[in-house]
Amino acid sequence: EASFIKRYSDSKIKVALPSPYLIAERMWDKELSIKVFPTRRNFTEKLIPVLRQELIELRNEGVEIAQFDDPHLCLFVDPNIRSQYEKPDNEVAYSVDVLNRITEGVDGIKLALHLCRRNKGRSGWIAEGGYSPIIPFLNDLRFDMVMFEFAIPVAGDKNVFLELDERFDIGLGCVDCRGTHIDTPEEIVGRVEQALEFVTPERIMLHPDCGFAPGSAAEIPIDEAYQKIRNEVKAAELLRYKYQS
Repeated sequence: EASFIKRYSDSKIKVALPSPYLIAERMWDKELSIKVFPTRRNFTEKLIPVLRQELIELRNEGVEIAQFDDPHLCLFVDPNIRSQYEKPDNEVAYSVDVLNRITEGVDGIKLALHLCRRNKGRSGWIAEGGYSPIIPFLNDLRFDMVMFEFAIPVAGDKNVFLELDERFDIGLGCVDCRGTHIDTPEEIVGRVEQALEFVTPERIMLHPDCGFAPGSAAEIPIDEAYQKIRNEVKAAELLRYKYQS
């Protein structure tokens, strides 16, 4: 896929990879997997070298950004979900640790982590709550950027950026990907300017909250997604003009 994009585009390329913690949460089955992978963590550990090799191949292909997606990590912002685990903070710490082990020593490519509260398309989301419960663990992440959802109405306050280590760039989710409303450029600018109360413009990159058609959970019309992305580009142009130094 990266090779295909490079043939037809001279723009910088970002490719998404799944977090091993996410894969294990979704794919390990106690009944079906246990004979080969005795525990979920055993399965997770086996995924690390596979994903590390994919990361290296992307770097060698000239991809600028590798984004690891871990919606399950973000579910630990929700008190109801945290209560289902004996030691929820241990789970968050482990999910960050396996990412750091995948990427350790791999240079020449920018690293980003995507967080979302699960995307159920028109049906909404799974987890609710601000990011504060997981920020201390994110600060241990040896990545360049963290991608947050903030168009979603249950993301909490943007002052949480003050808790995030300043070495991180911030992917600011400022376009809704679930509902039918087409965010206007002005609405998107307004969301970004709320974040600018706590973060310098140089640290911010705009993006939609999540994907527009996540598997079988949603069927988002392509024209709708296209218009939302067009408006995001227009918002970025307005912001650059207003805040250029």
